[in-house]
Amino acid sequence: MRIVNIIFIASLVTLTVAGCATETNRASSPIEGIGSIQTDNYANSNLEYYYYMPASVVEDSEELYPVQASVPFFVAVPWINGRGESFVSSTMKQFADEQGFVIVSPSFVYDEANWDAKQSYQYPAVWSGDALLEIIDQVEEQHTLIASDLYLFGFSAGAQFALRFCLWKPYMCKACAAHGSGGTVTPTGYIDVAFFVTVGSSDTDRIPKAESFCDAAESYGINVTYKEYSNVGHTLTQAQIEDSLDFFRSLK
Repeated sequence: MRIVNIIFIASLVTLTVAGCATETNRASSPIEGIGSIQTDNYANSNLEYYYYMPASVVEDSEELYPVQASVPFFVAVPWINGRGESFVSSTMKQFADEQGFVIVSPSFVYDEANWDAKQSYQYPAVWSGDALLEIIDQVEEQHTLIASDLYLFGFSAGAQFALRFCLWKPYMCKACAAHGSGGTVTPTGYIDVAFFVTVGSSDTDRIPKAESFCDAAESYGINVTYKEYSNVGHTLTQAQIEDSLDFFRSLK
C-alpha cells in the first residue's frame, strides 16, 4: 500500500507540474476578445466592447493572484457607431505591449432619439460614463486587475465622449487624446488631466470647437496641447495616432 501511495503522489506532482507548464505557455500570449454589459439605454441594451491584454499584464495578474495587479487602462472610443475591435489598431496594441496597458474599446451605438436632449452616449454623465466604468469593473474582476489610471483616446463622437468623461471624472484620468470632436466641450475649471487635442486643417466645422476647448483649458491652467494636421479632413490619420501615443508615453 505504501508503494502504491507513493506512486500516486508522484503522479499528482507530475500532473501539477505539467499543468503549471501549460498555464505558463498560455500566459505567454496576449488575450483579446469581446465582452458585453447590459444598460438601460434602448440603443445599447447589450453594449459590447473589445479588450486587449498584453502578455506581460496576463503574467503579472497570474503571478500576483489573488492580489490584484495595478495597470493603466487605454480607453479607445471610436467614431459614431464604430466597433471597438475595428478601432483598436495594431499600433495601439504594440503600444500596449511595450507600455503594459490594458485596452478597452466600447462599441457604442448612436442614440439618435435622445441626441437633442443631450442624453446620447456622447454625454457620459447621463449613462454611458457609468457603462464604461462597468466595463472596466468587469475586466478588472475577470482578470484580477486594478485600473491605476485611465488614458482616453477618441475620434469624432468618441472624442466628445473622451473629453466629457475627463471633465466628469478627472480624478480617474491621467490623459486624453481627442481628435476631430464634433461637439463643443468646455472645461469650467482646473483639472489635473493632460490633453492632446487635434483636428485636420480641412475639417473646418470642427476647428472652432477644438480651439474653444483649448482656449478655455489654457485659461484655467490645464495642461493642453493643440495641433492641426495639414491637408487632413474629418479622418483619423496614422500620424495622429502615433503622436497621441508619444504624448501618453511622455506622461506615464
